[in-house]
Amino acid sequence: MENLILSVQCVLPMFLILLTGVFIRRSRVVPPTLFNPMSIMTFKFLMPCLLFYNVYSTDLKKTFQPDLMIFLIGWVLIWFGLSYLFFFTFDKNPKTRGAYIQTAFRSNVAVIGVSLAQSLMSEAGVGSATVAVSILVPLYNILAVVTLETCRRGTLNIRRTLIEIMKNPLIVGCLLGFICLLFHIRLSTPVEETIQKLGNTGSVMMLVALGASIQLKGVLQNLKKVLFCNGIRLILAPLCALTAAILFGFRGEALAVVLICTASPTASAAYPMAIACESDHELTGQSVVTTSLFCCLTLFLWIFILKQLGFL
Repeated sequence: MENLILSVQCVLPMFLILLTGVFIRRSRVVPPTLFNPMSIMTFKFLMPCLLFYNVYSTDLKKTFQPDLMIFLIGWVLIWFGLSYLFFFTFDKNPKTRGAYIQTAFRSNVAVIGVSLAQSLMSEAGVGSATVAVSILVPLYNILAVVTLETCRRGTLNIRRTLIEIMKNPLIVGCLLGFICLLFHIRLSTPVEETIQKLGNTGSVMMLVALGASIQLKGVLQNLKKVLFCNGIRLILAPLCALTAAILFGFRGEALAVVLICTASPTASAAYPMAIACESDHELTGQSVVTTSLFCCLTLFLWIFILKQLGFL
């Protein structure tokens, strides 16, 4: 019973904030056109503050685990490779193929993952999760560009891709945090508190905006494909990753970092990239929405099962 209560306590705040976004949209108190600019503002200004502060305030001696980071990088590359080969073999439609591959490997670790980490882990654990985000977000972006460009038979411009990745606000926030941390640059207390509060606001606002974006129009027409995407993203990917992590000896908060990196829903950024690269943006958007909704249940189950087995 104790593990059940702890699992509910970890996931419930995230679910209620998402639900708040749904309620705000349905109440029509806020114009629907406001949610997209709010998401952009949060992504470009507030979430970088959260990631900056998490890195800036962390103790690298306690939070940086080279074996865990190597495992996560290796896992993403292997899972991406398997997904790429599978869908290139069995799906003849390049547009749908790109949507499937993005869904399979690209998780929303920067929003859902960090939010869950704040409920599930200690301060050191949140620091480890943020370090993981700073490594995985650029890797996800590189692999997404490779996927979508090859699926539409375009040419891959490596220089332009790297420049765009380095301009990603989340990556910039993490890099600035690392610079301050490594060179022992300390900000004044008022500035630190301001950045911390902006970051906390960003975490909540991004979940509210994500909840407000949940609309199930068109899902029924694409139901089989959407369920397939949800099964891969929320069940198969974490099952394989967690099994491998447990066999490699990861336990406690290290395993929790693996959980939030592999069991989070499809990344929100997958949708605009699908539009820009002429992929199946409708399936991608439906995957983002439904996995964001159902992850509350699957994350609860993963946490509960791992706690029951004594791994968390």
